[in-house]
Amino acid sequence: MKKRILFFLLSVLIALSFSSCATLIGGEKYNAKVQVPGHPNATISVNGQYKGEGEANFLVKRRDANKLNITVQEENCEPETTSFTKRSFRGWAFVGTLIGWTGFVPYTYIPLPWGVVVDASTGAWWKPDVSEQGVSKIDYDHFLYTINYKAIPKKDVVTNPKETSKEDSYSDAQSKAGKLRELKQLLDEGILTQEEYEKEKAKILSSELQ
Repeated sequence: MKKRILFFLLSVLIALSFSSCATLIGGEKYNAKVQVPGHPNATISVNGQYKGEGEANFLVKRRDANKLNITVQEENCEPETTSFTKRSFRGWAFVGTLIGWTGFVPYTYIPLPWGVVVDASTGAWWKPDVSEQGVSKIDYDHFLYTINYKAIPKKDVVTNPKETSKEDSYSDAQSKAGKLRELKQLLDEGILTQEEYEKEKAKILSSELQ
């Protein structure tokens, strides 16, 4: 019974010691950099959390390399979300952990792959898949995400040329009507003769608002 308890305690200590070392080889997280070329003021959000403007740096759990949703938005423009849904296996990390962090059951020759167990539980075997568009590798621990943001203006910001034309025409008509009323008042007050009135009236009706 005492041997079993001792074995259990020893196993726990080994697991704890290897957990910190295994992440040195497996790497539970990696450094991600997001760049939005040509849009230094565009806000960047990852999975709903704000990360920066134009460029962002943050840590990502390797197991979540296939669960990144990067949203970019510039003022008065529609937001655009790019989803990264691929990840690839880090074979060298698995082999390194298997060779370097495998022990033995006390007083036996039975192997105990503690490092493999720890890396499997933390997801340290995974990395972003560089075959996915927009993903590139800087080094084993740093990956770059390049977002091609189109910056499409919001619909309520876009001016409709036809509507603008109608508004200008309405404003022009109002201005002419006001001038004609003033001209008629001058005629009624005797300041203008009928001939002068008709001449000025023709000018107003034929003129375009500048």
